[in-house]
Amino acid sequence: MKRIEIIGALFGDAALPLLGFLFWDWGFYFIVLFFVFDILIRSFFLMKRVKNLPSMNINHRFALVGISMTFLELSLLHLLVFLTLTPIGFFEELWAFLSYEEMGIAQGVVLIPLLIFNELFRIRNEQKAKVPQNVRFEILKSSQYFQFGRLILWCIVIVGSCFLDIKESVLVAVLIATLCVQPFYVFRNIS
Repeated sequence: MKRIEIIGALFGDAALPLLGFLFWDWGFYFIVLFFVFDILIRSFFLMKRVKNLPSMNINHRFALVGISMTFLELSLLHLLVFLTLTPIGFFEELWAFLSYEEMGIAQGVVLIPLLIFNELFRIRNEQKAKVPQNVRFEILKSSQYFQFGRLILWCIVIVGSCFLDIKESVLVAVLIATLCVQPFYVFRNIS
């Protein structure tokens, strides 16, 4: 399970945005939107994941902390974009992201249902593979710790952007580096 999860995360979360930046002219905000939709969908299903761990006796506070951190990260990323990529039209960029066509199909039509299906599929596979509840909880907990680390990183980059002119390619590299490191951190203790 560990190897498959790491490879899937590296390909889906890191390689695709990197390829988009290098070959399809995706900008930092475009990649941020790709990332934001992913973490929003995961946060949406966090309560379901917690409910699937009845023997762990987890209260709703755990899920609420995860959801709160997601919205805080979303806000920090938008502040970072505002400070570093001005002028930017957020709604125009969001529309460009959702209407972006690859192979004649608008991304918004495919991406959001695909992210929902992926999360449902992941939850179902964890139950079907009989992954122990304590292992699933450790994965969720490690994901939250890593997300907290990303929040600190975004705060540091935001403060740095007030004093330095940070290039878009540096922002993309930082975001993709966090996406590359995350699966190794999250699954480090899982055998």
